[in-house]
Amino acid sequence: MRVKSVIIILFIQLFTWVGSAHPQSNKSTDLSKALKVGDTFVPPATVQLMRGQLKTIDWKKLENKVVILDFFDTYCGTCIELMPKLQKLQDTYPDKVQIFNVGWQDKETLDKFFKSNAYLKEHNVNLSVIYADKYLKEHFPHAGAPHVVFLHQGKVQAITFFKQVTAENILTLHNKGSIKLPYKNDFGTVDLSTKTNPIENLKSSITITGYQDGVPIEAFATSFDTVTGQFKTSMMNRPIFRALISATTRIKKSDFYIRDDRVVWKVKNPGKYDDLNNVGESWLSENGICYERIDRKQRPDSVQARLVLDDLHRLLGIKSYYSTKTMKCLLLKPGTVRNSTAPTTGTRPVYANSDVLAGFIDFSNLFPPAVDLVKRKERIQIGSFKNLEELNDQLGPYGIEAVIDDYSIPVFVVEEVEQ
Repeated sequence: MRVKSVIIILFIQLFTWVGSAHPQSNKSTDLSKALKVGDTFVPPATVQLMRGQLKTIDWKKLENKVVILDFFDTYCGTCIELMPKLQKLQDTYPDKVQIFNVGWQDKETLDKFFKSNAYLKEHNVNLSVIYADKYLKEHFPHAGAPHVVFLHQGKVQAITFFKQVTAENILTLHNKGSIKLPYKNDFGTVDLSTKTNPIENLKSSITITGYQDGVPIEAFATSFDTVTGQFKTSMMNRPIFRALISATTRIKKSDFYIRDDRVVWKVKNPGKYDDLNNVGESWLSENGICYERIDRKQRPDSVQARLVLDDLHRLLGIKSYYSTKTMKCLLLKPGTVRNSTAPTTGTRPVYANSDVLAGFIDFSNLFPPAVDLVKRKERIQIGSFKNLEELNDQLGPYGIEAVIDDYSIPVFVVEEVEQ
């Protein structure tokens, strides 16, 4: 993968983290018409359709197929990244599935989007698009895209996440007539009444449960209830590892990117703690946790995070901490000044110093963890590269050499303890 491609992916991820650029909230969204799983789907009388092979939609004829409504936004990076996958599924199972991209924007806007998007053209994406939609969004409200609905035999079979759009799930629903998938509800409420591992005293109460279906993901949030005068700290539907990281980095900011090879697992099954195979919500529904702490006293963020981390360690029977490990690394070292054969035209990002450059290389995951041993303060401008030779060619004029060698670097450790 070229660095230029990595930059594109990073932008897609940034859009994903921000969420939909057309957000909603409980205060502004009418949920009275929202359909639930198991409800009968009454299709719109008419839709405005563009692209794809269909000129009109006969919903009755589609009842024997799995119909997938993929609600998207043109400025949602994950939505764009998903479309080639949807196109492949549509092409592979045309007699079993009909996929619609559903957009709220007008035809002119969407025409311009599809004509100008090189990524979608490169992957020959030409799915049927329902545009200027209000009816479907009213019945399937959401705060973030992608938002996916499975229909079959005239009923709502699943309201779920984009990673659940798989050949396996399509075939299961088509063959069996029903399916159970993680429920995506951007307006869900938390109910921890069935408590697991609760601890209560006069000053605080702590609750940890498993995954809460239909509750939006919440990383690390604090709030104050003016009625009770209590402070709440919560994390909802999070992998245990991500919960540990959220608390730890609030105690002390990490000075390195905690990528997979900088995590040391001293546990029987690392796959219990994080979605290492990028499965998605089906993994999270089996392994995710919800955490809630109620206090009568407000504390500085770092102090509160220490209490949260202690709770997680004690109740889950683990400990986590920073340590060091000697491993293969990409070392940026002082070297001789050399001429570069790389072209100077095109997009060539400028990095403020060698430390910033090392951080970017580290985040790209093209090489082992990157370490800056040069400590150059001046700006560095280099273009794309796909291997160590091309990287070193462009570093030559700056007197920097990148080598792969053993080096002791900080790592993050997760360890199970005997209880």
